Amino acid sequence: MNRVLSFVMIVIAVACFSISGSRHASLVQLRARYNLNSNEPLENAPPLMAFTTIVLGGFRGLIADVLWLRVSTLKENGKYVELVQLSDWITKLEPRASEVWEFHAWNMAYNVSVMMPEPEDRWRWVKSGIQLIRDGGLYYNPADARLHWYMGWLFQHKIGTPMDNMHVFYKEQWAEEIAPFLDGSRPAYARLAQDAELNCRMKNEYRLMPDIMKEIEKKYGLLDWRRPETHAIYWAYCGKRYADGFDLVSCNRMIIQCLKELRKRKE
Repeated sequence: MNRVLSFVMIVIAVACFSISGSRHASLVQLRARYNLNSNEPLENAPPLMAFTTIVLGGFRGLIADVLWLRVSTLKENGKYVELVQLSDWITKLEPRASEVWEFHAWNMAYNVSVMMPEPEDRWRWVKSGIQLIRDGGLYYNPADARLHWYMGWLFQHKIGTPMDNMHVFYKEQWAEEIAPFLDGSRPAYARLAQDAELNCRMKNEYRLMPDIMKEIEKKYGLLDWRRPETHAIYWAYCGKRYADGFDLVSCNRMIIQCLKELRKRKE
């Protein structure tokens, strides 16, 4: 009897998931019609993310809430590696939730990285946090000022300040990584204009737009693009386009702080 009941419950659960998924498209249209959407539906999403957002429908929020509870427990117990996997699942369930991307990036760049004894391994986790915001969070939330600011924070604080005893190694690795796009300390604007492949690589892999870089230098003066503070300025400047209220204050504050730090380094 218990087996029959279990089978019936499984069939009902599968039917509910199927019905929920089939109604998703019409619900999206209704939300758009009545202006209930804060964001447009995802486009060009990976297959797994497309599956979770369409098939699971309204159940995504419930599943994400359960995972968040588990994440809180893991965080309290210091089990950061398992926490990374759960956070990755949450980003797939809630790609429009900026807090998810920010938390996941912070966990990798700060918590997991310091567990690594070797500088190369630690840098790999710091860079993974940066890549998560840049290639994931900002891809699905391009107009989120807070995520732009947080991208700048990773450069300003995690790489730029001496709070991590391997900060010098981070600075050296970042300067080496960005060097192909520079002539000395400045962007290689002429070479980038002539070399389409290099230009596309800088735009696609690092989300650095030459026009915006020129705009920043025109406003704030010539900058050393090997420095993490300069990249913090870049992301805060990009975030200002979408910011208001406290987010705008935060972006402006980051730009001022980084300009002061760059000037101090010159003196």
